[in-house]
Amino acid sequence: MILNNITVLKSRYPNVWEKYKDSIIKSRDKVSVEQSKTNDLVIAITKESGLNYIHSKYNPIQEANRFIESIKDIGEKHVLFYGVGLGYHIDTFVEMYPETSFSIYEPNFEIFQELLRHKNLELWSPGKRMKKIMVEENPDDCRNNLLSFTNLLSEEIYIAILPSYERIFADETKNFMDTFRQVIYERRQSINTGKLFAKRKIINGFRNIPYMMSTPDFMSKESEAFKGKPAIIVSAGPSLNDEYENLRYIKSNGLAYIFSVGSAVNALLSQGIEPDGTFSYDGSILNQKVFTNIKSQGIDQVPLIFGSTIGFETIMDYPGKMANFSVERDSIVNLFLKRIDGAPIEQIGYFTSVATLALEVLLRKQFSPIILVGQNFAYRADLNYAKGIDYIDTALSDQQKNNALNVVDVEGNLTLSSRLHIDMRKEMEQAITAFPTAKIMNSSKGGAHIEGTVYKSLEEIIETSLITSNVVAHDWFEQLEHDIKYDLEHFKKTVLEMSRSAEELSKIFRRFEDIITEMKHYITTRNTPQLEKLFNVFDKMFDRLQKNKYNLVIIQPMNNIIFQLVMNVFEEVRFSPDPVSKAKKVTDEFGDYLRVCQEDLLLTKKLLEEMDDIVLEKRNLV
Repeated sequence: MILNNITVLKSRYPNVWEKYKDSIIKSRDKVSVEQSKTNDLVIAITKESGLNYIHSKYNPIQEANRFIESIKDIGEKHVLFYGVGLGYHIDTFVEMYPETSFSIYEPNFEIFQELLRHKNLELWSPGKRMKKIMVEENPDDCRNNLLSFTNLLSEEIYIAILPSYERIFADETKNFMDTFRQVIYERRQSINTGKLFAKRKIINGFRNIPYMMSTPDFMSKESEAFKGKPAIIVSAGPSLNDEYENLRYIKSNGLAYIFSVGSAVNALLSQGIEPDGTFSYDGSILNQKVFTNIKSQGIDQVPLIFGSTIGFETIMDYPGKMANFSVERDSIVNLFLKRIDGAPIEQIGYFTSVATLALEVLLRKQFSPIILVGQNFAYRADLNYAKGIDYIDTALSDQQKNNALNVVDVEGNLTLSSRLHIDMRKEMEQAITAFPTAKIMNSSKGGAHIEGTVYKSLEEIIETSLITSNVVAHDWFEQLEHDIKYDLEHFKKTVLEMSRSAEELSKIFRRFEDIITEMKHYITTRNTPQLEKLFNVFDKMFDRLQKNKYNLVIIQPMNNIIFQLVMNVFEEVRFSPDPVSKAKKVTDEFGDYLRVCQEDLLLTKKLLEEMDDIVLEKRNLV
């Protein structure tokens, strides 16, 4: 039995095998196997509370049947069993739900070893129906297991917890569920962000390159202009409502540079306060809403400092001055832009919060001290945002209240926050660790405590730290490097190279269309020898696809989430003994992916041509 199971682990679940082979000699003192009243084997485990049985001592099979019968509304979900024991409930499930896939999670390694000694895993269709086996050996395994598990699947997940585990392993079960919720939340955020911005990131890149080449790079010039100068980052948190008079005083006396982030620019302008600059780099189409009033009213006194990933609509027809900065992992900038003097293009990390991004920019420009205003990362009373932003509902919704979590505020008390706020706060705290000597003060009343900052009210900061007037250079924008020259020959050469690669990619896509059409024909006729030949042709063409530069830099990143799901399907069918079933999955999944990629190829080829025309036209006018 165990030799057969070891073969299964080696071939289907190699990561589990690596754990198992290194743990075979571990102690089994806490786990024993006994016979039930029905002569079926049951596992007993010794805990501080005494001897505990994973299964019924009287009739474990009947108990397993009742458990599976109690599971409702599975539908087409993938079932994750937490707690396996000797797998009686898995046997029942496999019989009752012959078409439903599942995975198993065993938090106790000794129990898993007994499972391998007494249960034939082949009965559970490893790889075909039983997708994944997860076992805990140390505390870090839970999160790592679940991250790997959720990345593998595209279906909705149904969790079935063996009742005895909730009793015997109460702490472990609670940790599993808490970790699962967090991992699912992170995955949803990642998928949503990926789907929303993967295409936009490439589209914005093409549209923004001409603006990147025609505006000063905020990060490029080594300058003493900002070194040691105080700067305020104004965010749109609810505590901003308390600070308008203080900010007005600071502005009128030139006590510090005032930079707004995100929607805070509108809150400030509604109070008659013009920031010295405003940061933005959100790539969504909705980002232009932030600047609707500025554009419609022709406000030209607020310089926009934009990231290379910004939604292109935002910078079109912006009435004021603009400076740019390059964002890490911006494949378009990295591909097309090269300074003629050979100097590197300094890049800023990619952050969820524009406030964290602005903080890193100002720290790199050596502003000091830096003061955070309206950076609550928490709710305040019934407010989520500051007032004065006409396109945002500043009031807290019932759902936000119900989902709120406790965090420590700037004065050591508990306040309510959201999971997203907590993640963004941790992101800022992590960014601050890279600047251990930085002087950062947080004046956000009632806001969450931010590690690495010191809390002081803005009134106190004005009295003790902002004591010098007129420190703001009104010509600071002119001090930026305006005459950066980019290598036009490199640009034109890259455009030509990518155009040729795009034409080659068109041919590859057409060949894939032919292969899929042939596969569908042989699926209908169940001609397995021809399907096997087509799999080889498909693999060779896929290798060509993965060597095509336009695909790797442009098309695949636009559809990375779908591509990962396709790769999961490929992995799933790799060992399939049924060529017809395998071909059907390949044609369904890859066929959909192919159609989306072809649409994106047509779009981006047009964007590439337009970018080339705009850049060359502007250069000819110079």
